Amino acid sequence: MCSFSFFFALKNNEIARSLIMARELQLYNVNLAQNVFFSGAGKGKRRKIMPATIVQGEWYSEALGRPTQISGLLPANLSNGRLQPGRKLKTIYLLPGALSHSEAVLTEMNLASYFEGVDLADAAIFCVTPTFSYYVDYQKEYRYAHQYFTFMTRELIEQTRTLFPLSDKREDTAIYGCSVGGYGAYYCGLNRPDVYGHVGAQSGMLDMKWAIEARPFMTIKHQRQFGDNLDISGKSYDLFHVAAELDREASEGRKEIPRLFQSWGEEDYLAVPNENMHAHLKSLKNLDYTYKVIPGPHGWGIHNEGVNLFLDWFLADQKKGDEESWQR
Repeated sequence: MCSFSFFFALKNNEIARSLIMARELQLYNVNLAQNVFFSGAGKGKRRKIMPATIVQGEWYSEALGRPTQISGLLPANLSNGRLQPGRKLKTIYLLPGALSHSEAVLTEMNLASYFEGVDLADAAIFCVTPTFSYYVDYQKEYRYAHQYFTFMTRELIEQTRTLFPLSDKREDTAIYGCSVGGYGAYYCGLNRPDVYGHVGAQSGMLDMKWAIEARPFMTIKHQRQFGDNLDISGKSYDLFHVAAELDREASEGRKEIPRLFQSWGEEDYLAVPNENMHAHLKSLKNLDYTYKVIPGPHGWGIHNEGVNLFLDWFLADQKKGDEESWQR
């Protein structure tokens, strides 16, 4: 049984059809409420009040072997009927850090403020709850549940696309994460480029060899995730290896190669693994890679700035002046 709570006005046929389908399948218990509006003023400008559709849901996950929660933001056009018939939304799947909850992330990262003065007419954002998983499929006796990679690359995709008018095209699907979620986003995105066409990380734990060596107190947990000997060289967990393989495949003409985005803080305690990955990606000649270094330490402040940069990059919404200031 899956329970979702929706906040929107019933003016859109696509959502209405999704709700009818859910009720007919008897999988979802749906509760309806009103629109939520966000407004604000920035730097002397009066900003337009934009309605945002907030989605919160829970269901029993076969991949994880337990109930799991997601939260989401849907654009104003789903609640005012402006979505063109048959049109599908681009989708961003957001992976938070180690101990965050999906609902808290929407608040702490102030994602709703992105709706202020910006028309997310073509995109939806969904945030998951991670439990410090690195978003990999666990091994040993834990392999019968805790399948986070399977959840992120199959089950979550199927659930959200069943309920909402989301595009099934890889070029319309992005995955983005912060901190531990940054590793998860790159791990899922690089290993399943057929699912995700855009991959981004803010202050991500992108060098797993570095993380394993720097955190011996987490050895038991790491063994459940990466294997007893913790040698990830040349395996799917080794993002440097996977990126190099994609670069080689791109040089041979493969089309399903994700665009990559990376940002981190200048004073970030994860600056070293980010700089390691940055140097590696810059050395590869066939990948579409964009990066940004943000002043500040690891935390919600620069995470907020990072996710806004990523959304601009993914939605191609930044102005020409902003594009020229980006480092490539």
